[in-house]
Amino acid sequence: MAAGNGANGKTEQQPEGLVFPCNFPLKMFGKNTKEFIEAVHTIITNHIPREEWVSSKENHSRNQNYISCTVVICVQSREQLDKIILDINNCPDIIMAI
Repeated sequence: MAAGNGANGKTEQQPEGLVFPCNFPLKMFGKNTKEFIEAVHTIITNHIPREEWVSSKENHSRNQNYISCTVVICVQSREQLDKIILDINNCPDIIMAI
């Protein structure tokens, strides 16, 4: 925690990093296949129901060979986020994630 001076001159504790719950964007890249899109959607919906996603967007590469899929979700805890990221990292259809 970082300390800061409040209006009354007292030191306040400010949280560092993520404060839960929070909206968190997950951007994944893969080959432009049905399997990639299905894998992304399955991984995320295993943790957060589709109707609770904040947003999702897909972009194709110039030659349509690859696709990026960005899903913004409301994450409730660090543990939940870590589990989602672990599943993303273990998916062979996802080439890269940021």
